[in-house]
Amino acid sequence: MKKTLIAFAALSAIAGMAQAQSTVTLYGLLDANVGSAKTNSFSAPTLLNPNGSYSSQRQTLVSSGGLNGSRFGFRITEDLGGGLAAIGNLEGGVNLDTGASGQGGLLFGRQANVGLASATLGTVTIGRNKTPYYDLHASTGLRESAFDATTNTNFGTAANYNPASAAGGAYLLSNHNSASAPTAATWLGFNARLNNSIRYTSPSFSGFSVAGIYGFGEDKGINQRASQTYGGTAQYTNGPIMAYLGYQSDGYARVAGVARQSLENTLVGASYDFGVAKVGANYNRAKFKNVTATGFLNGNGVAGGSIDAQKEYGLSVSVPFGATVVEANYGQSKGNTLGKSTGAGIQALYSLSKRTTLYTGYSSTKAYDRLAQLSVNSQAGSGSTIERNSFFAAGVRHTF
Repeated sequence: MKKTLIAFAALSAIAGMAQAQSTVTLYGLLDANVGSAKTNSFSAPTLLNPNGSYSSQRQTLVSSGGLNGSRFGFRITEDLGGGLAAIGNLEGGVNLDTGASGQGGLLFGRQANVGLASATLGTVTIGRNKTPYYDLHASTGLRESAFDATTNTNFGTAANYNPASAAGGAYLLSNHNSASAPTAATWLGFNARLNNSIRYTSPSFSGFSVAGIYGFGEDKGINQRASQTYGGTAQYTNGPIMAYLGYQSDGYARVAGVARQSLENTLVGASYDFGVAKVGANYNRAKFKNVTATGFLNGNGVAGGSIDAQKEYGLSVSVPFGATVVEANYGQSKGNTLGKSTGAGIQALYSLSKRTTLYTGYSSTKAYDRLAQLSVNSQAGSGSTIERNSFFAAGVRHTF
């Protein structure tokens, strides 16, 4: 009997240890605000209106995701021993203003992956992953809030981005506004997440780390290769210093006999925390590859041909005042084909607790001026206030 009790106690201890080595964490973030947005749009040419036309309106609205996108998720970790762990992440976006799922209605649209993590070798995850390029943007500037004047993660299709088409001209001219995100961005944009992808993230070696991702596309056809999206980053962090380099090539769906079309972004930047303020600066080159501007004047004043690269700049500053932090940034995108787009944003955060934050912010962006001049009639050409988007809001964020 005594031996049986001892054996039972030993087995119970082992079971308890095994249970402690495997964890499932439920987490989330709720963010909503009340604000006002003024947006502009461009209607496609018709027989009665061959030049198309502008329209503009101001709307008072309740929005989700002022500082961060609202979400819920499950994080899974199992210690396999020897410094190796099995990991997984299911994370879904939620629009608090309507209750609908974010990311186009996907249940786990923010992340859905599984993989292995090693303290010495790094982490590999398979599934729907955030891109390393996106992570760089999320850690700099205004951290991709609704008041960030530079970053756009609403990357579209080739038709949406080609200024040759009416749809593409309208999309670019309104600086990527959408019904679910009534704010604007200055830079062209990129994919934040990839389906059917594999991602690697290295450990930090004396502050230096790298990451890479490859999205398979999975749309191969007869005499047609699959589209791919790929990219990588290198980052150095040491005390107040952060420096980084990133690249991402977003591929469009392939067409038989047509070279791979893509939007390529190359980013370099740095920041320094002085204690009383943190300042940062970055430069990005956004280039459409094998995407023509048929019917639109390129940088040489000739109809058709390639779309010239956009040279994009960003400046940011963050100043703490006790429980309050004030942050601001400025962005610019400039190229011969689309022209110049500029924007600025500011936000103030007040921490009520470690998990609850009040905030308010404002952003204003001006659309690509050359695109405006060449895409629509002269009544709303470059310099018109109708090209400008603005957004003001105040809200609350709570994490759990």
